[in-house]
Formats: sequence, structure tokens, C-alpha cells
Amino acid sequence: MSERTRPQAPDPRALLAIDESPFAGMSVTFRIMRLGAVWRTRLERDLKPVGMTVAGFRPMVYLMMMPDGTSQRDLAAALDTDTSALVRVLDLLEEAGLVERRPDADDRRANNLFITEEGRRKCRQFHEIAARLEVEMMAGVPGENSADLVAWLEQILRNARQSPSVGAPDGGETT
Repeated sequence: MSERTRPQAPDPRALLAIDESPFAGMSVTFRIMRLGAVWRTRLERDLKPVGMTVAGFRPMVYLMMMPDGTSQRDLAAALDTDTSALVRVLDLLEEAGLVERRPDADDRRANNLFITEEGRRKCRQFHEIAARLEVEMMAGVPGENSADLVAWLEQILRNARQSPSVGAPDGGETT
């Protein structure tokens, strides 16, 4: 068969027909996993030119929503991750001057976390990039449907917190 007559291969990134496959009972799981991977890849690509990564800014976003002086343990719990997995990311954030660790006054073994001014500036930049991507990714979804989508996702997250995943030590995800 010559190059001219060879049939075009389908785009491997095109959505597969999961509903018509032997895996039809996991159509939501498949789509959420696929969307998470695609969304993260797009966000990583948009963050790269300004020297940011999702792994680095995920804890920063949570810290922006938590009170100043949040403990590493509380941040790990909010992120649904192990404290040990978070330490390496916090080391990098501290080295970059974005986060400051201070010893806890009541527990010498614990550290409290504070976002620096540079960290706040970078968080604003992260927010602008992520918000722009969200608008792009939500194109074609009517506003009233996006509010419903957020509510459904919140319900799924509540369900996930009530029923830990099998095999996960704490039911959480890793960073």
C-alpha cells in the first residue's frame, strides 16, 4: 500500500468509545481521569514559560486559602497527601523564596508555613494563567451549567471523603 492510499490513523488523543466498550460501567471514571490528565498537561504547558509547575503551586493555592501559620501537617491533610511527600515540594518552594517555614511555638517538631510576598505575587500569576485556561476549557458550556458542574464535582468530592479508596493508606491522592 502506498503512502497516498494508506488510511488515516485516528488521532490517539480522540475520545475513545468507552460507552461501547467492555468498560462501559466506568464511563465517568474514564472521563474524569482523561480530563484530569488533559487539564493538567495544558496547565503545565501554560505555566512552563513563567517557571511554574502544578506540583509546586498546588500547595501554594491551598496555603492562600488557609490561615497564615498553617502547619505542614494541616496542609498535607488539606491536600490529601502524606506529610513526607509534601516536604520535598516545600523544600523547593522555600528555596525559591515563595514559602517560609517557622518553628511552631508550642511544638518544636512542627513547622508553620507562611507565604512570602514573592509567593503571593507568583500565586496571583498562577491564578491568572489557571483562570484563563478554565475559561478556554469551559468554552461552550452555558453559565448555568457550569454552576451545576461545580456542585456535582463538590458532591463527588464529598462522596470520596466519606469512602476512602481501596488500597490507599489514607484514601487520598499523592502530589
